[in-house]
Amino acid sequence: MKRISLLCFFILTSAVLFAQSYRKTNMSAPLKSVVDMSAPGITFYNPNLLHLDQHPVPYYTDFGNKKEAAQLKRAQALAERNNSFSSSKTTGAAANPIIDTGWLANVGSVPLDNDIAVSNSGMIISAVNTNIYVYDTIGTRLALKGVLNMDTFLNRFTRISDPRLLYDPKEDRFILVCFSGNFSTSTSIIMGFSSTNDPLGNWNFYSVSGNPFNDSTWSDYPIISISDKDMFMTFNQIQDNVGWQNGFRQSVIYQIKKSDGFSAAPLQYTLWDSIKFNGTLYRNICPAKYQETNMGDDMYFLSVRNVDVSNDSIFILHIDDSYQSGNATLTQRVVTSPVNYGFPPNPSMSNGNFLMTNDGRVLAAIYENDYIHFGANSVHPTLSNAGVLLGTIQNVSSATPTVDAQVFAEPMVEYGYPSMCYMGTSPTDHRVMFNVAHCYTDSFPGISVVYKNPSGDYSDFLRVSEGNSPLDRLTSVNERWGDYSGIQTVYNNPQQAYLAGTITLNGTARAWVARIQNADFAVGIQDQKYNSSTDVFPNPVEDEKFRTRFSLKKKEELSCNLYDMNGRLIKQLLRGIGKTGLNEFSFDTGVLSSGNYMFVILGENRKILTEIISVK
Repeated sequence: MKRISLLCFFILTSAVLFAQSYRKTNMSAPLKSVVDMSAPGITFYNPNLLHLDQHPVPYYTDFGNKKEAAQLKRAQALAERNNSFSSSKTTGAAANPIIDTGWLANVGSVPLDNDIAVSNSGMIISAVNTNIYVYDTIGTRLALKGVLNMDTFLNRFTRISDPRLLYDPKEDRFILVCFSGNFSTSTSIIMGFSSTNDPLGNWNFYSVSGNPFNDSTWSDYPIISISDKDMFMTFNQIQDNVGWQNGFRQSVIYQIKKSDGFSAAPLQYTLWDSIKFNGTLYRNICPAKYQETNMGDDMYFLSVRNVDVSNDSIFILHIDDSYQSGNATLTQRVVTSPVNYGFPPNPSMSNGNFLMTNDGRVLAAIYENDYIHFGANSVHPTLSNAGVLLGTIQNVSSATPTVDAQVFAEPMVEYGYPSMCYMGTSPTDHRVMFNVAHCYTDSFPGISVVYKNPSGDYSDFLRVSEGNSPLDRLTSVNERWGDYSGIQTVYNNPQQAYLAGTITLNGTARAWVARIQNADFAVGIQDQKYNSSTDVFPNPVEDEKFRTRFSLKKKEELSCNLYDMNGRLIKQLLRGIGKTGLNEFSFDTGVLSSGNYMFVILGENRKILTEIISVK
């Protein structure tokens, strides 16, 4: 693979500043609960309510029309290539990473929404939509926790979605953010701060309304980051009863005094909203996570025109000071990418189903030494298939930042959902490891990594793990591939990183965690024969699952309950919203003693289903 500087050119932009347009409101939230993760008696049943009749946005909408056009162009380009694919790969100029261990991880909902956090002491948290697993550095599972099962306060929420994790190297603590509810009257944002560096100790949990404007919107798709003094969250406000594709209203930023969360004090925070460029509200704002232990008090954010068929604008937002300073302001500017990005098509699998790539938003960004590295889904400009836009903005604080970017895909390999972490050791050492989802045309979804060295050279895209089947969970031909992936450097050992992504196992999505070594620093480490197939795992196979399917004529609130044969309630497994059409509920039966049980689903005014479960 040739150096990026030969494939695309640097643009010296005079970063265009424009009139500021935003609203800033100071708020607070009390501590809701202290949760002891190690408390006995917390039995996790891994409940999951899945709406199987999820369909793509109808093609009479703007979003749907763009997706259909991208799909048609992709199919035409693929036919013209006539499936002439050589297995040989161009060798990258940078050294390939070393994949030295990996293991099958969380079971969860669709999509999984993988994230990961790793402490300097070697504690690893892997999160998906319904649960978190805690591991040591070689994959020994230390705990499996359902967040909503841990505490009576958390148990009042219907379910969690889009979990995000961070490890704070300065405070040696963990942060967890997720949301509950997808309607204006039930939407909540949940935040957890660990009291110590032990993720199995106490956590301080908070909740704020996901409808801070008291209108008909709810909060969706968080991304989080930290500075020296603050924690930042970005959310999208979505209109009730309209999908996120067409119901988008605005993106907002929360700036939170993080020491409050770690000390269990009431959270003090600022809500930044009504953030516009030339009168148009931003659609998705991604914070650039600090990748240095010595963090500043400011925070950079990126946004793009993520539903445009083709565009080259990249928007840089900057909050210049901490919450406690009382002086923070937000500035904005636009720079130009040397390559156009665009609305991505959906990759295909061997069963004829497609993997949903959603839109072309900036999915992840990191900040180090006046550089921002970022990644987004995109259409490849010549292959017309699904790729990832990977890029860097250099000298971001200057009046003339430079942008360096490229869209990666291959004739018969498509990519999506990038994340990245910094692997440098000095202020001029701009090494970055990228984690991406991949799918070979007519094959199975898996996970790849690619490394960029300080000269801007990329390695090969190296396969970390492969699935053994197509994804096949929904009634639609469009399957939920995943909304994001995660990767984090080990801060006190920057030659190592841990990643979390999605593979497919027997038709369903599973999380995979792996440790990656930077070959540039891999002194004394030999290339190992790493088996990335899913037929050998260091962890035990999961316990038996109970699954049942049922149809609803309308959306309604459900209560999924487990009873003994005398009618005594053992556990309310889940309270949530069932949607019109076919639904599936599942939970793990391995936590139950041998015997017979009664499973009941209650609707708003009726009993929907009763089944007898026999556990051997």
